Amino acid sequence: TDVSGPAGPDGAKGVVLGEGERYDTKLTPGKIFVGGLSSDASEADVKEYFGAYGTIADVVVMRDKLTGTGRGFGFVTFADGNVADRVVSQRHEIKG
Repeated sequence: TDVSGPAGPDGAKGVVLGEGERYDTKLTPGKIFVGGLSSDASEADVKEYFGAYGTIADVVVMRDKLTGTGRGFGFVTFADGNVADRVVSQRHEIKG
């Protein structure tokens, strides 16, 4: 799985959002891109995997609007931007 980020400046802290709230996609500290996901990977799978690294503020797996099938990528936002820095320095495999 390809992971890149963070989407914000070094050392910036993320903010935990309430249920159902989403981040603005412009510049979000702690937000990383996750690519190479299988089409059946769910938000729960991604959250369970990356939750081992730190508190997750948000997870989005991009899906086809017509079929609901995963498009192979998504985004994870950590509450602490420093966690994102550590995560992107490693290779990851989810449901491999």
